[in-house]
Amino acid sequence: GQVRRYIAQFIRLLSNVGYKASNDVITGVPVRYAETSRQASQILRNNSANSVLTAPAIACYITDLAYNRDRVQEPNHISKIHVRERAIDEDTNTYTTGQGQGFTIERHMPVPFDLSVNADIWTTSTDQKLQILEQLLVWFNPSFEIQTTDNYIDWTSLSVLNLENQTWSSRTIPQGVSEDVDILTMTFKAPVWITPPAK
Repeated sequence: GQVRRYIAQFIRLLSNVGYKASNDVITGVPVRYAETSRQASQILRNNSANSVLTAPAIACYITDLAYNRDRVQEPNHISKIHVRERAIDEDTNTYTTGQGQGFTIERHMPVPFDLSVNADIWTTSTDQKLQILEQLLVWFNPSFEIQTTDNYIDWTSLSVLNLENQTWSSRTIPQGVSEDVDILTMTFKAPVWITPPAK
């Protein structure tokens, strides 16, 4: 579930975005993972080939998971840490202030990867696009730190998300009579670690 946690953090990062319509009502923009199954896609389209997906919306998906040789450290390194639990009162089944059992945890060196993800922002007007984009761009100056777990033993819980590039529009000029939804694509990269199980 390590890569899944990175994706979940990326989606959470983009989920607090909204836009103000002409009636001054602020509406949240839904964010979903784009690589859905065929069955889920049919449900989203109301089991019909004639319905289209609504906009605005943000679709996230992985574009690459590449091994990063420059961040390789000693592959055979094992980090040993000693932890001690709090004691448990057997009668009340609650923690006490005393010390309980002690453990030695062996953490094996994680493997470095670069995770590349895209966020496609579907909009129906330039005003929508600008409102959503202005909310997202201020977070990346130049990067945004993410944390995948609050386990203090996990030495790979912190990572950073960098905005690499963006494609302003999926449309071409001249547009003609095409009514395709305008899609702005933002490209992000994060240095991540894939960790073997701790002992």
